[in-house]
Amino acid sequence: MKALKFCLKFLVTVAVGGGALAGSLALLGPAAQPLAHATTPIGDLEVTINAPAARSVVFDRNGNPMATLATEDRSPVKLKDIPQVLINAVLSIEDRKFYEHHGVDWAGTTRALFKNVDAGGIAQGGSTITQQLVKNTFSVNRKRDLTTKAREAVLAIELEKQLTKSQILEDYLNLVYFGNGAYGVQAAVERYFPSTSLAKLDLAQSALLAGLIQSPEALNPIKHPGAAARRRGEVLDAMVTNGKIKPAAARLSKSVPLPTTVSYPHSATLDYYMDKVKNVLLLDDPTLAGDPAEVLGATQQARANAVFRGGLKIYTSYDPTLQFEASVAVNTILPKSPFTASLVVIDNADGGVRAIANGRTFSEMQFDPATEGPGRQPGSSFKVFTLATALSRGYSPMDTVSTSPLNWRLNQGSGSGAFYKIGGRSDDCGGDTINLTRAIARSDNCAWVRTELSLGPGNFGTDGVNAVIQTARSMGINTSNFQPVVSTTLGTNGVHPLEMAQAYSVFPNDGVLKHATFITKIVDRNGKTIYQAPGAGLQVIDKNVARTEITMLKHVLSDGTASSSLGGFPRPAAGKTGTTDHNQDAWFVGFTPQYTAAVWMGNPSGEIPMTNVGGVTVFGATYPAQIWRKFMLDATGPLPPLDFAAPDAAPFIRSRFISELGRRISYRSSSSQNFTSPTVPTSATSIAPPPPPGSPVSTPKKKKQDTPPPTVSPTVPPNRP
Repeated sequence: MKALKFCLKFLVTVAVGGGALAGSLALLGPAAQPLAHATTPIGDLEVTINAPAARSVVFDRNGNPMATLATEDRSPVKLKDIPQVLINAVLSIEDRKFYEHHGVDWAGTTRALFKNVDAGGIAQGGSTITQQLVKNTFSVNRKRDLTTKAREAVLAIELEKQLTKSQILEDYLNLVYFGNGAYGVQAAVERYFPSTSLAKLDLAQSALLAGLIQSPEALNPIKHPGAAARRRGEVLDAMVTNGKIKPAAARLSKSVPLPTTVSYPHSATLDYYMDKVKNVLLLDDPTLAGDPAEVLGATQQARANAVFRGGLKIYTSYDPTLQFEASVAVNTILPKSPFTASLVVIDNADGGVRAIANGRTFSEMQFDPATEGPGRQPGSSFKVFTLATALSRGYSPMDTVSTSPLNWRLNQGSGSGAFYKIGGRSDDCGGDTINLTRAIARSDNCAWVRTELSLGPGNFGTDGVNAVIQTARSMGINTSNFQPVVSTTLGTNGVHPLEMAQAYSVFPNDGVLKHATFITKIVDRNGKTIYQAPGAGLQVIDKNVARTEITMLKHVLSDGTASSSLGGFPRPAAGKTGTTDHNQDAWFVGFTPQYTAAVWMGNPSGEIPMTNVGGVTVFGATYPAQIWRKFMLDATGPLPPLDFAAPDAAPFIRSRFISELGRRISYRSSSSQNFTSPTVPTSATSIAPPPPPGSPVSTPKKKKQDTPPPTVSPTVPPNRP
């Protein structure tokens, strides 16, 4: 009865499988259509083998691997680079007649057929390496039945006509899965034998890897060492049978201990820099033509396929030494509190972003204030853009400006929102007359609002505000969400530390903007360079303007708002502090000839006053400047003590007096209200009409820096120097 049942199964199986196979084989004759377009009883056939998914490797600026990006951890290698002992082990256990058959081992298939008939299903494969390659390439989601097996046999025969044995073996060894996330022999060696290179694999190691192919999970040497050892022994015995090794070598290799751990040598580190690198690769920057994402694909899905499956080599600006020094500076200076700090470092030579450090780890906080979100108010660190605009229009460092209170009409209305008032108690307005150099060092708010308005008092001062915004934009600040309010010069629009570092680097680069660069080069899997970061920058301000502003910003460190932390800094350096109203955000952005660094401190969750952080009320000159100091001392320590280029003072010999209505030849007393000021050459809308008699004049609040918080109009965001 049992024999009869077997015979019936056999006849049915042979009939079904043979019919499918015969119908398919018939199409392989000369009169048949090309196989790629043939239709058979087992479906449409296609034998084009695409390159398998391969990991992309990310390198630091020194060419050292820092991470892999992959859906399948695979690093294809050439067959000539695979040791013969591994090839012998794989062929002995998987396909000992590989060089004899033409895609299908008919004797092996017959043996498997009888086993499968007896089991009533697919119990034994009997597949050649060519068939396995077809299976892993074309039949991934197909049901495992006799029809599928027949289809794979047909494709294997055709594949052997199109590829050489070496090509098939190379594709197979790079495609096959070895468990623990390792695809292909290179990743397998890294996973199980991290101290051994592929070329140096020994017999015991090769036999273990060859044995894993049958069932990577069930034979996992870490979880199932007994099963893995037995399978390794089977491989070694097969190699003896096939005459590849001596019995003594097999016995010795069977006694070698199995690996007890797995290694992921280039696994991606969860940090802010790598997170930004992935964003740069995947998200197209519409403001930057020819950015890396644009090169990788037209859609985000196409770019993801290229990054995680394309086998790219991605070279970055990342400097591990500077990253370490930046992290040490932040975590050494920053006291334990609900607040954090972000530090971004740019190399002035090429715009390369060398490091991003935060006071919290990536596991604690995935949001990166240095690059993400709407940004934070920069306070008086934004005044450098007003200064750059003024110098570009011929203003002199020795121009004088009044720091007395100012009441400025914002529109023709009569309500409290019609005026902007600055100069009250704690508004950081000195009430005297000083030159622009002293104004930037002291960070006088009234002086810089007046200077901003003087650049274009028309349209209630909006012309001057827009001029400053345009300068900031040209220097690399994203101003798309800026509101053109009078307090713009005081830093009331949100920015990121990355933008600020990029913009400030224009000064030591003689007015040239070199875009902050994370990715320097991308090479595809064939060795072709498909992206190269631009080398040259764009001249956005005159070089003499940049040099002149540097000489002025040096005073911020030597005898200005940052002197308490940075006075006596041992190298040429310049920069600017910034603190917003109620001490909610504090900044120091500065540079040496070699590096520019921006430090922001605050609470990422919202605008929370920093009035008792480690017993200190936080200003830009406290923790931010101290973090900058420690980092810059460590970073520039090994470098030669370079100095900035000296400016040409000739264009700025004649000084003028600056009022809110413009720049004059000499000082003339003027009203602090633009609706009663004397007439000056301006557009028809430069001077607003007076308010109706008896209309109220509000006293809007604004931000300041190293004094108690000021007050700001409800229509104007607050800010402090």
